[in-house]
Amino acid sequence: MKPLPVVLLAFYFFGCVTSKSPLQNANKEQLKLAVDAQQVLLKHCQQCHGKGDSQSDKMLLEYGALIKDKFVRPWNAERSKLYKVIAKGDMPREEKDAPPGLFPRYDIGGPAVPEEELDLIRQWINAGAPNWEKAGK
Repeated sequence: MKPLPVVLLAFYFFGCVTSKSPLQNANKEQLKLAVDAQQVLLKHCQQCHGKGDSQSDKMLLEYGALIKDKFVRPWNAERSKLYKVIAKGDMPREEKDAPPGLFPRYDIGGPAVPEEELDLIRQWINAGAPNWEKAGK
């Protein structure tokens, strides 16, 4: 028989490293929040992280990729890379912050995401990151 503290420690460790699934059965209000969060990402991220003319292989506008690649950790914005880089001000970058010659389209970068829009992203993630693609269904 294993000592109780070792079992509890193992449970705590494995419980912390596993990620929770996104909210599956979102109501209309949760889907609206998801669409609003997507609109913020479209507004601030699409030019460099969208499909097509992308400056990065991180397709932030593909819901499935955000979840699969763990850029978004549903139910926990503080552990979500997407939220952290925006909140910290690392993204979107401004032209002056671009590595020389690496991202020729940084001139389309913009100012930091306003607090109210950042809050929408935080709320969306903390609500379980419901899938905005289901809003039209």
